Amino acid sequence: MSSLPDPLPAPPLLLRRWQPSYAGALVEAVELSFPELHAWMPWAAARPDPDGMRLTLERGEQAFLRDEGWAYVLLELDGGAVVGSADLRRRPEPGAFEIGYWVRSDRTRRGYASATAGALTRAAFAALPSARRVEIRMDEANRASAAVPAKLGFRLRGREPRQQAAPAETGWGLVWVAERDRWRPPDPRAGA
Repeated sequence: MSSLPDPLPAPPLLLRRWQPSYAGALVEAVELSFPELHAWMPWAAARPDPDGMRLTLERGEQAFLRDEGWAYVLLELDGGAVVGSADLRRRPEPGAFEIGYWVRSDRTRRGYASATAGALTRAAFAALPSARRVEIRMDEANRASAAVPAKLGFRLRGREPRQQAAPAETGWGLVWVAERDRWRPPDPRAGA
Protein backbone atom coordinates (compact mmCIF):
# COMPACT_ATOMS: atom_id res chain seq x y z
CA MET A 1 0.00 0.00 0.00
CA SER A 2 1.28 3.44 -0.90
CA SER A 3 2.19 6.03 1.72
CA LEU A 4 1.14 8.91 -0.53
CA PRO A 5 -2.52 9.46 -1.32
CA ASP A 6 -4.30 8.82 -4.59
CA PRO A 7 -5.92 11.13 -5.46
CA LEU A 8 -3.83 14.03 -4.17
CA PRO A 9 -5.62 17.40 -4.24
CA ALA A 10 -3.58 20.28 -5.70
CA PRO A 11 -6.22 22.92 -6.58
CA PRO A 12 -6.87 23.83 -9.38
CA LEU A 13 -5.68 20.30 -10.15
CA LEU A 14 -6.19 16.79 -8.93
CA LEU A 15 -3.18 14.47 -9.04
CA ARG A 16 -3.87 10.78 -9.80
CA ARG A 17 -1.30 8.01 -9.74
CA TRP A 18 0.00 6.83 -13.09
CA GLN A 19 -2.24 4.18 -14.62
CA PRO A 20 -2.15 2.63 -18.11
CA SER A 21 -5.58 4.13 -18.83
CA TYR A 22 -3.92 7.58 -19.06
CA ALA A 23 -1.56 6.51 -21.88
CA GLY A 24 -3.52 8.11 -24.73
CA ALA A 25 -4.04 11.42 -22.92
CA LEU A 26 -0.39 11.60 -21.86
CA VAL A 27 0.84 10.81 -25.39
CA GLU A 28 -1.38 13.63 -26.65
CA ALA A 29 -0.06 16.04 -23.98
CA VAL A 30 3.56 15.14 -24.74
CA GLU A 31 2.99 15.53 -28.49
CA LEU A 32 1.42 18.95 -27.94
CA SER A 33 4.39 19.99 -25.78
CA PHE A 34 7.14 18.11 -27.59
CA PRO A 35 9.32 21.07 -28.67
CA GLU A 36 9.51 22.37 -25.08
CA LEU A 37 9.86 18.96 -23.46
CA HIS A 38 12.51 17.86 -25.97
CA ALA A 39 14.56 20.95 -25.11
CA TRP A 40 14.68 20.25 -21.35
CA MET A 41 13.71 16.64 -20.56
CA PRO A 42 16.08 13.76 -21.35
CA TRP A 43 13.13 11.35 -21.46
CA ALA A 44 11.69 13.38 -24.37
CA ALA A 45 14.56 12.63 -26.75
CA ALA A 46 12.05 10.95 -29.10
CA ARG A 47 8.35 11.39 -29.71
CA PRO A 48 6.10 9.30 -27.48
CA ASP A 49 4.87 5.87 -28.46
CA PRO A 50 1.48 4.69 -27.09
CA ASP A 51 2.72 1.17 -26.27
CA GLY A 52 5.84 2.52 -24.59
CA MET A 53 3.73 5.00 -22.64
CA ARG A 54 1.43 2.23 -21.40
CA LEU A 55 4.42 0.21 -20.25
CA THR A 56 5.94 3.25 -18.51
CA LEU A 57 2.64 3.94 -16.75
CA GLU A 58 2.30 0.28 -15.67
CA ARG A 59 5.78 0.36 -14.16
CA GLY A 60 5.04 3.68 -12.48
CA GLU A 61 1.79 2.38 -11.04
CA GLN A 62 3.55 -0.69 -9.62
CA ALA A 63 6.28 1.49 -8.07
CA PHE A 64 3.57 3.68 -6.53
CA LEU A 65 1.78 0.69 -5.03
CA ARG A 66 5.09 -0.72 -3.70
CA ASP A 67 5.98 2.68 -2.18
CA GLU A 68 9.13 2.94 -4.29
CA GLY A 69 8.24 6.18 -6.12
CA TRP A 70 5.11 8.23 -6.68
CA ALA A 71 4.24 9.42 -10.18
CA TYR A 72 1.04 11.32 -10.91
CA VAL A 73 -0.86 12.69 -13.88
CA LEU A 74 -2.10 16.26 -13.49
CA LEU A 75 -5.84 16.61 -14.10
CA GLU A 76 -7.69 19.89 -14.29
CA LEU A 77 -10.52 19.99 -11.76
CA ASP A 78 -12.60 21.80 -14.35
CA GLY A 79 -13.11 19.23 -17.11
CA GLY A 80 -10.58 16.55 -16.14
CA ALA A 81 -8.06 17.22 -18.95
CA VAL A 82 -4.61 15.67 -18.50
CA VAL A 83 -2.25 18.65 -18.38
CA GLY A 84 1.06 17.14 -17.34
CA SER A 85 2.84 14.79 -15.01
CA ALA A 86 4.89 14.92 -11.83
CA ASP A 87 6.66 12.60 -9.48
CA LEU A 88 8.27 12.34 -6.09
CA ARG A 89 11.25 10.00 -5.88
CA ARG A 90 13.92 9.09 -3.39
CA ARG A 91 17.39 10.61 -3.73
CA PRO A 92 20.46 8.52 -2.87
CA GLU A 93 21.07 10.52 0.33
CA PRO A 94 19.11 9.32 3.41
CA GLY A 95 15.96 11.37 4.02
CA ALA A 96 16.17 13.17 0.66
CA PHE A 97 13.45 13.17 -1.99
CA GLU A 98 13.14 14.96 -5.33
CA ILE A 99 10.19 16.36 -7.25
CA GLY A 100 10.01 16.47 -11.03
CA TYR A 101 7.19 18.06 -13.05
CA TRP A 102 6.07 19.24 -16.44
CA VAL A 103 2.95 21.04 -17.63
CA ARG A 104 1.41 20.87 -21.08
CA SER A 105 2.55 23.85 -23.17
CA ASP A 106 -0.94 25.27 -23.68
CA ARG A 107 -1.53 25.26 -19.89
CA THR A 108 1.60 27.03 -18.63
CA ARG A 109 1.51 30.21 -16.51
CA ARG A 110 -1.60 29.08 -14.64
CA GLY A 111 0.17 28.03 -11.44
CA TYR A 112 -0.17 24.32 -12.19
CA ALA A 113 3.49 23.43 -11.59
CA SER A 114 3.52 25.39 -8.31
CA ALA A 115 0.27 23.78 -7.13
CA THR A 116 1.67 20.35 -7.99
CA ALA A 117 5.10 20.81 -6.37
CA GLY A 118 3.51 22.35 -3.28
CA ALA A 119 1.10 19.43 -2.90
CA LEU A 120 3.89 16.87 -3.36
CA THR A 121 6.11 18.63 -0.81
CA ARG A 122 3.30 18.77 1.78
CA ALA A 123 2.47 15.10 1.10
CA ALA A 124 6.12 14.03 1.47
CA PHE A 125 6.48 15.72 4.84
CA ALA A 126 3.06 14.51 6.04
CA ALA A 127 3.20 10.89 4.86
CA LEU A 128 6.88 9.93 4.77
CA PRO A 129 8.47 10.04 8.24
CA SER A 130 11.92 9.53 6.72
CA ALA A 131 11.59 12.69 4.56
CA ARG A 132 13.95 15.33 5.92
CA ARG A 133 14.24 17.37 2.75
CA VAL A 134 12.63 17.71 -0.66
CA GLU A 135 14.65 18.96 -3.62
CA ILE A 136 13.74 20.39 -6.99
CA ARG A 137 16.53 20.40 -9.59
CA MET A 138 16.71 21.92 -13.05
CA ASP A 139 19.14 23.31 -15.56
CA GLU A 140 20.09 26.87 -14.66
CA ALA A 141 18.79 28.15 -18.01
CA ASN A 142 15.29 26.75 -17.40
CA ARG A 143 13.95 29.93 -15.80
CA ALA A 144 10.30 28.88 -15.92
CA SER A 145 11.04 25.74 -13.92
CA ALA A 146 13.26 27.62 -11.45
CA ALA A 147 10.44 30.05 -10.66
CA VAL A 148 8.42 27.22 -9.08
CA PRO A 149 10.58 26.36 -6.04
CA ALA A 150 11.33 30.04 -5.43
CA LYS A 151 7.60 30.75 -5.35
CA LEU A 152 7.04 27.87 -2.91
CA GLY A 153 9.61 29.02 -0.35
CA PHE A 154 12.36 26.54 -1.22
CA ARG A 155 15.86 27.92 -0.70
CA LEU A 156 18.49 27.81 -3.41
CA ARG A 157 21.18 25.47 -2.08
CA GLY A 158 23.48 26.12 -5.01
CA ARG A 159 24.65 25.57 -8.53
CA GLU A 160 26.35 22.35 -9.59
CA PRO A 161 27.78 20.82 -12.74
CA ARG A 162 25.54 18.26 -14.41
CA GLN A 163 25.53 16.20 -17.55
CA GLN A 164 23.98 17.88 -20.58
CA ALA A 165 21.23 15.35 -21.32
CA ALA A 166 18.83 17.50 -23.38
CA PRO A 167 19.48 20.05 -26.15
CA ALA A 168 18.78 23.26 -24.18
CA GLU A 169 20.76 22.27 -21.11
CA THR A 170 23.90 24.21 -20.20
CA GLY A 171 25.71 21.64 -18.07
CA TRP A 172 24.94 23.59 -14.89
CA GLY A 173 22.04 22.87 -12.59
CA LEU A 174 20.30 24.59 -9.71
CA VAL A 175 19.36 22.73 -6.55
CA TRP A 176 16.44 24.05 -4.52
CA VAL A 177 15.68 22.61 -1.08
CA ALA A 178 12.79 22.52 1.38
CA GLU A 179 13.75 21.09 4.77
CA ARG A 180 11.10 19.55 7.00
CA ASP A 181 12.00 21.65 10.03
CA ARG A 182 12.47 24.94 8.13
CA TRP A 183 10.04 24.97 5.20
CA ARG A 184 7.10 27.31 5.54
CA PRO A 185 4.93 27.19 2.43
CA PRO A 186 3.56 30.55 1.37
CA ASP A 187 0.03 31.43 2.36
CA PRO A 188 -2.16 30.75 -0.72
CA ARG A 189 -4.33 33.72 0.25
CA ALA A 190 -1.29 35.94 -0.31
CA GLY A 191 -1.31 35.17 -4.04
CA ALA A 192 1.38 32.49 -4.02
